Amino acid sequence: MGWTTIIIFSVLGAVLIAVDFYLPSFVLAGIGVVLLLTATMIGYGLTGSADKTILLFCAEAALGFGAAYASIKYFPRTPAGRKMILASTQTGGSAQSSRATDWIGREGVAHTVLRPAGVAVIDGQRLDVVAESGMIESGSPIKIVDVNENRLVVRKLS
Repeated sequence: MGWTTIIIFSVLGAVLIAVDFYLPSFVLAGIGVVLLLTATMIGYGLTGSADKTILLFCAEAALGFGAAYASIKYFPRTPAGRKMILASTQTGGSAQSSRATDWIGREGVAHTVLRPAGVAVIDGQRLDVVAESGMIESGSPIKIVDVNENRLVVRKLS
């Protein structure tokens, strides 16, 4: 093992740290840090000098921080980054209601079989609902009778 191994481990460690900013875990960053520390240990084995090893460690730390900064600063501007990151706010979405209790008393139709949970169409909107008791067949007329823990509870109309 020589200086080529140190350079490969250092660059690979910095790349893994930079890539980890866009993945849902810190596994790659952990591997990158281990590679950087391994390169430092190899450097100490080659030089035998603590001063040169500390200098190598500081250079690798700067490389890691530089890669992380470049990843955060420049990756969102690349075509792949623009596909991954939301650049503008989305409009046109709507919530079911400002208060769930506003739905009590409204009538609709079970869109799916409620066993006991399912989907109903009420006032032209598809809503997630829970049957009060038992199973309700698809297409059955229903009425919202309660709100339990922010869930709309429905009863089959006869």
